[in-house]
Amino acid sequence: MTLRARLTLPLVVLFAAILPACSTSEPPPSTPPDSLTLSAESTSDPEAIIVERTPEPTSIPDRLTQSVDEFGGSIGVDQIIFLGLTGIDWINLGISWLIILASYGIGGIVARVVMPRLTRRVPKPYDRELRDVVSPKIRQLFGLFGLWFATQRLDFLSFELKFFLYDVYFVIGLIISTQIGLKLIDVAAHYLADRIEPPERKAEMTPIISLLSRLGYGVVIVLAIAAGLDRFGINITALAAALGIAGLGFALAAQDTIADAIAGMLILADRPFRVGDRINIEAIGTWGDVVEIGLRTTRIRTRDNRLVIVPNSTISKNEVVNYSYPDPRYRIQTHVGISYDTDLEKARQVIIDAVRETEGVLQDKPIEALYIEMADSDMRFRVRWWIDSYIDTRRMLDSIHTALQNALDEAGIKQAYPIQELHLKLGSEKEQELKSGLGKPDDLESSKDLEE
Repeated sequence: MTLRARLTLPLVVLFAAILPACSTSEPPPSTPPDSLTLSAESTSDPEAIIVERTPEPTSIPDRLTQSVDEFGGSIGVDQIIFLGLTGIDWINLGISWLIILASYGIGGIVARVVMPRLTRRVPKPYDRELRDVVSPKIRQLFGLFGLWFATQRLDFLSFELKFFLYDVYFVIGLIISTQIGLKLIDVAAHYLADRIEPPERKAEMTPIISLLSRLGYGVVIVLAIAAGLDRFGINITALAAALGIAGLGFALAAQDTIADAIAGMLILADRPFRVGDRINIEAIGTWGDVVEIGLRTTRIRTRDNRLVIVPNSTISKNEVVNYSYPDPRYRIQTHVGISYDTDLEKARQVIIDAVRETEGVLQDKPIEALYIEMADSDMRFRVRWWIDSYIDTRRMLDSIHTALQNALDEAGIKQAYPIQELHLKLGSEKEQELKSGLGKPDDLESSKDLEE
């Protein structure tokens, strides 16, 4: 807005207010300077949502107006009538215009001098952004206050007209104040987004910052609407009670969605896992790579290329195993059974060397072959080694098992396996006696007859 427009707008408002007062050529009666007190008288029902507003004139002594009246009366300008206004009225109108200009000028001084001092502790470049946002609005608020004061001191304006103009000023001031609040939230959001460390986490925290910004917008707008409704005769207490009942019903209906959103915020803030991590949610039997973390759900792609969508509230209630964070390196183990007639240390060394020579095994981590059990048919070794990522688990098990099998075969080390011998005892006791020569032939024949 240009300087000419800024100076012309208050003048237009004042002249628009003067026109209804210029309908008569008679000078207004000499009355003490009055102001307007706005009151809201409730209806007979104290719990009513709509209340009736009535303007109540209240005499407020204005020394400047009294001085102008005395000076005008002394020089006789109170007898001069022009466009339905006396000379004193025109003098007060000019003084009101000067008040508007002075208020706007004071606002400019505050914006240029005071604001830099108030924002000097704000980190750069946010101090500059904050001044650019707030300074113009401060000048507008000072100018609006001057316009209100200038209108209030004009006695020739009717109470009804002042009542209407005060409502207009209030709405304009409320809009300006709301704009300041919204802009401050934007600056705070930019500051928080730029302060996120490490930078790659910014994409993960953006949804939280966006949600907090929207909540801040909602609070500012709700407060502005509440102030406006209270100004125009709406009982906020009764309205809040009615809206509270409706909000309670909505909260009960959407409690799952609200729980998911809160859990999503906690997941994004606490970071138990990140996009790209491989996780396992044991209670629901889901594991895979995290594709997306939203405010309501988390998407996981399984190893067979299936997309599993899990509510965040479900994740927050269950244990999550993260195989990628904070350290993706993973230790694998397997078991090898060696025959008891094998040299123990030789077998141990062959196993360790075979694992060490396998591609993908981390050489800076320990490789162990621990004799953990004296089983029924073998000496049981637990073989442990480290790899870069849990993703390679199955491939590495295949490589290690192949290498161990080849190494043990080349070294002539037998891998024991369980053997069971089954002894069967056929026939009756009488037949066994005959075979051993203790029984009679007749008994043998009778035994055969029974078998037939």
